[in-house]
Order: sequence, then C-alpha cells, then structure tokens
Amino acid sequence: MAYLTCPWCMTPQLTSDDADHYQCYTCYAEIRFFTCPNCALKQTVNQKWAAFTCSRCETKVDLPRRWSYASSAKARDVEGAAHPWPRF
Repeated sequence: MAYLTCPWCMTPQLTSDDADHYQCYTCYAEIRFFTCPNCALKQTVNQKWAAFTCSRCETKVDLPRRWSYASSAKARDVEGAAHPWPRF
C-alpha cells in the first residue's frame, strides 16, 4: 500500500500500489499521478487542474486534456505532491 499526500488538502491517503488514480477521503478530489517532463519526478496532481507547479524543479507543467491509463504513473512510484499553478 502506498501512503500518498493529497495535493489539494495535504491529507495522507492509503492507496493500492497499482492504482493510477484515487479519490481523496477528506476533500473528495480526484487525484492522478503524473511524471514531470523536465525532472521526471512522479507526483500527485488534481485531475481538474489544467496545469501544476512541479514540487522539485518549480516549473509550470500543462496537464493533458485526456488521461490514459498507459501514460499515468503508478502509486508505488510516486515521490511527491504537486502544487497548484500559479503557486499560492
């Protein structure tokens, strides 16, 4: 089981290792896993965001309009939680 942090409410969540998304138990946000194209950090992002700020390299990353299972990272590989763009 992966122990991930929701990027929206920052609450820890237990998730299956092979999951490609989950719904936060606290704020009910749909959370996906995405790999930053600049630094390759796998992180949690809110599915409704159009873009996010990478938590490692601090760059703006645009999210795809359609998510596919093949392009998503798995929960066991996630290393961080993204920040909304623009960062508050």
